[in-house]
Amino acid sequence: MTSFFDRYEELGLRRNPFAAWQLGDPLPDTFIDRGLPAPPPAGSKTLVQVIGESGFGKTSHIQHWRKNNCGPYHYIPRRPLSARRVEAPLGDLVYGDEIDRMPRLLRRNWFRRLADQNSTLVIGTHADLSRLGRRAGFDVITHWLRPIGAEDLAKMIEARLMGESIRPDSFRFTTAELDNVLNQSQGIPGRADIICHKILAERALGLSRT
Repeated sequence: MTSFFDRYEELGLRRNPFAAWQLGDPLPDTFIDRGLPAPPPAGSKTLVQVIGESGFGKTSHIQHWRKNNCGPYHYIPRRPLSARRVEAPLGDLVYGDEIDRMPRLLRRNWFRRLADQNSTLVIGTHADLSRLGRRAGFDVITHWLRPIGAEDLAKMIEARLMGESIRPDSFRFTTAELDNVLNQSQGIPGRADIICHKILAERALGLSRT
């Protein structure tokens, strides 16, 4: 009897490429180029903030930039609260994510120390921190991430399928499925990933019942 996961191979896939990332796996490439300019070079005394709700692609943008220009990375978790007080790194070029979760006093002091060193700080945040950045002495560049459209959604799906596919041309979403993903996700990439995962799983499950 053919297993459920063997049916992914019948679709031309090693596995479901939209599966949630798990610890130990390589980070999935979810970057969608939205035309944002690369951050200024290290030592420019600039705060670059990428603002958007959960699932809009803040982390993927930061990690994409970091691949090209390395620097220490500081992530603020949701839990436990004590982890939010971990000492933040310093350097000529520093990256941070979910920085709006950082305790206000620590964040203010961190910004000031980096600005005093003429550092470039690139962060993902849900809240606009431009006022704090300017008070610290930074020039501030702000990018607001908006919902994606059909073209960007198609590019995102293609990148995921090409990354995991055994036979890249053996599986394609139908036009109706793409429209459904865009409508249900409201153009939020993180939500689109979840819906695509469900569609593929249902397709594989349907094969396993035949």
